[in-house]
Amino acid sequence: MSSLDAALVVLVIHGALGGFDTLYCHEWQARLPKQPWAARELGLHSARSFLYAVIFIGLAWFEWHGAFAWLLFAVFAVEYAVTLIDAVVEDRTRRLSRAERLVHMILGGTTGAYMALVAYHALTKWISAPTDVQLTDHGAVSLILSIYAISVIASAMRDAAASRRLLAAGTPS
Repeated sequence: MSSLDAALVVLVIHGALGGFDTLYCHEWQARLPKQPWAARELGLHSARSFLYAVIFIGLAWFEWHGAFAWLLFAVFAVEYAVTLIDAVVEDRTRRLSRAERLVHMILGGTTGAYMALVAYHALTKWISAPTDVQLTDHGAVSLILSIYAISVIASAMRDAAASRRLLAAGTPS
C-alpha cells in the first residue's frame, strides 16, 4: 500500500468521525444552530467544511504535481489554522461533552496522519514532476470521498446560514 493509499484510508475514517462529530455532537447534543452564542463557531465550521470539500475532492480525483502540491499544502495549512481557532472559540463559549472532546482528540490524530502521509507522497512523487494537476481514480475510495464532499458542502451551507441568522438576530458570539 502506498503512502497515498494509506492517507486516503485515514481520510475516509477521518471523514466518518467528522460526520459523527457534526451530527451527534454539534447538531444533536449541543444543538449549535439554535444557540445564541454559536454564530462565530458555526462560521468557522462552515469555512472548515468548505475546505474539506476541496480536500475530499482534491485527493479523491486529482494528483497535485509540481508547484500544485504546494497549493494542496496551503489548503491543509488553512484548514489546520481554522481548526485551531475553532478550538479556542469552543473553549471560550461552551463546555464540550466527553464524547465531543474525545472525537476532537481522535480527529486531531487522523488529521496529522493523513496530512503527513499525503505530504510524504507529495514530496517523494509529486513535487519533482512537472507542474500539473492530473485526473486519477481510487475506485470506491474516490466515491466515498465524493459523497463526503457533497455532505460537507451541505453542512457548510447550513452552518453559514445559521451563523448569519444568529448574527442578524444580534446574538453574542
